[in-house]
Amino acid sequence: MASKNTFNYETLVRYMLPQGILDSFEITSVEEEVTTERDETGTIIRILHIWLEERDMREKVWHDLKPNGFTEYRAFNDFPQREHKVLLHVRRRRWLDNEGHSVMLDSPALTAEGTCYSAEFAEFLKKMVGYLPSDGPMRGALLPD
Repeated sequence: MASKNTFNYETLVRYMLPQGILDSFEITSVEEEVTTERDETGTIIRILHIWLEERDMREKVWHDLKPNGFTEYRAFNDFPQREHKVLLHVRRRRWLDNEGHSVMLDSPALTAEGTCYSAEFAEFLKKMVGYLPSDGPMRGALLPD
């Protein structure tokens, strides 16, 4: 009798993404981009794109809200993975209240204020190099600050 592999990929992915992000968001797609650019070591730059959508996190107090689609995706840099720069593409849910007003539920900040870095990656960079680099190997993916 063959045994069935019940490996839980979510456990592994939780170690790779910002802490707690999978509590509020679910991964909808993962893509690899191989660019024509090279980094300082001559290695071709590869970018891992991870697409996430906000989960339905309505609590009882918000049960009257009606779904109203999603926001546009917002991209930001996270920790590199095995020589791949990582871009997280996140979109939040939009809701309508009973009066037709647009509502977005509170969620923790995903980026460091005024940057295109995940909060954890920005904190790491500030501790390691003392600032948030705008170029060089710690730059992250190809996004403007």
